Amino acid sequence: MGGLAFASGPDPVFTPRMKPEVYRAMRDRCHKKLRDLFVVVATPIEGPAKTSFGDIDLFVAWEWKDVFPQSKPAPFGASDEDPIDVVCRVLGAIRRKTAQGKEVSVAVPWPEDLPYSEAEPKNESSSDVRMNGLEEEGEQKHGEDEKSVNNLGPRCIQVDIHICQSLDYLQWMLFKHAHGDLWNLLGSTIRPFGLTIDEVGLYVRIPEIEKFEKQKAKVLLTTDPSEVLNFLGLKCTEKEWEEPFASDQEVFEYAATCRLFWVKPDDSEGGSAEIDRRKLKANDRRRMKFRPLFRKWIEEFIPACREAGRFASTPLTRDIVREQAFACFPRLRSDYDSHFIKWLIKKQKVALVNDMIKPTVPSDMGYERRGHCVSALKKIILDGDESFGGIVAPPGLKRQDGLFDEDAVRAWVGNNWRAVMRFALDIQQERRAVRMGG
Repeated sequence: MGGLAFASGPDPVFTPRMKPEVYRAMRDRCHKKLRDLFVVVATPIEGPAKTSFGDIDLFVAWEWKDVFPQSKPAPFGASDEDPIDVVCRVLGAIRRKTAQGKEVSVAVPWPEDLPYSEAEPKNESSSDVRMNGLEEEGEQKHGEDEKSVNNLGPRCIQVDIHICQSLDYLQWMLFKHAHGDLWNLLGSTIRPFGLTIDEVGLYVRIPEIEKFEKQKAKVLLTTDPSEVLNFLGLKCTEKEWEEPFASDQEVFEYAATCRLFWVKPDDSEGGSAEIDRRKLKANDRRRMKFRPLFRKWIEEFIPACREAGRFASTPLTRDIVREQAFACFPRLRSDYDSHFIKWLIKKQKVALVNDMIKPTVPSDMGYERRGHCVSALKKIILDGDESFGGIVAPPGLKRQDGLFDEDAVRAWVGNNWRAVMRFALDIQQERRAVRMGG
C-alpha cells in the first residue's frame, strides 16, 4: 500500500517515508519480534538505489505452535488466537487494515530512538510493493495526502504482513516482489508472447479464450522461481537474487537479458518513445503514471536501445513460445487442451440454448408454456436429466471430446420438442395440484 493505507479516513495516522537507516532498523526489529511467532520471516529484495521507503513488507510462514508445538512456548496468548491478532499485538500496532486472505497492514508508532526529519525524502525510483498487486491503491489521492500529511497524527510506520500458507508460496512471493518493479518490466516484455505472471505463478494464455475472457484464458505453467528464470533465459548464477541492484540501469540491463526482450528498430512509424507509449495496454499506461522505474524503462531505456541498435533481432512468435512451453513443461499440453475444451463446452452450451433450442420451440405458444419446454430441453440435453418420462438425450448428441454435435442436437430438438413440452406441462400441472391441495 506504499505507506498510504492510514493517510485518510475518520482516524488517520501519519506514516511518512523512511530513510534507509530507519527502514532497515525497523525492518530488523519486526523480523526479530515475528520470529517468536513464525519459523520463517522474510522481506523481498529492495528496489535499486532507494533513498526512501513508504512501508515495510514482511512475508511469514509456519507458526511455531503448529509446526513444532512442543519446542517453543506460546508466550503471546491462547494457542487458538487468530494469528493476525497476535501479530498486531506483538508489533505494538495502533491501527490495522486487513486485506483479503491473511494479509494485514498495521501502523506501528515511530520509535523514539530512530531519527526523523520533517523533510523526509519523497518517492523516487522504484515504488514500494503493493499488497495483492493493487499498484494504484491509494495513489490517486497521493498528492492530496502529501499536502495534508503534516496535519495527521500520530507519527507511525506502516508495516504490511503477508501470512503465507506454505513455504513454496512464501518463496514465490519473495521472488515476485524482489527488486521493486522488476516484474513490471518483465511482465510487459513477456505479455505479447502469451505469457503472464501474477501472485500465483507463470501462465500461458489461450488466445481463443483471451478474446472473450482474459482471466479465464490462463493456464498455469509453474510456481517454481528457478523454472521461471530458466524458461525466460534470466540469469541466477551470481548475486542477482541475493541483493539489490546498485542502480536503475542495472535493473534494466538484467531485465533485457530475458530471451523474449527485443526492441523494434526505427521504421516508418518513427520508433519513438511516444509510439512505445501508445502501444501499451491500459494497465501499463497506469504504471507509467505511478511507477517511476517503469516509466523510465519505457521513456529512456528502450529508446536508447533502439538508437544504439541493441536487441533488434527478429523476435519469436507467440505460437513458437507456446510450443517451447509445451516442451519445457510436460503436463502443460494436457492441461492446456483440457482447459480449452472445458471453456468451449461452456460456451457451446450457451449457443445451443440461444441458437438451437429457443428458435426451434415456437414463440406463439404462450410465454409460460414455451418457458417450461425450453427449460426441460435444456435439462435433458445439457444436464443429462432422465426424469422426463423416458425422454433422454441419445449418446450421439455428444462427441468423444465432450462437445456437442450441433447438427445432431438441432435434429433431435426438432423431432422431440413436442413430446418434451407435453410431459413438461404435465409435470407443472401435477406440481400446481400439489400446491393447491397442500
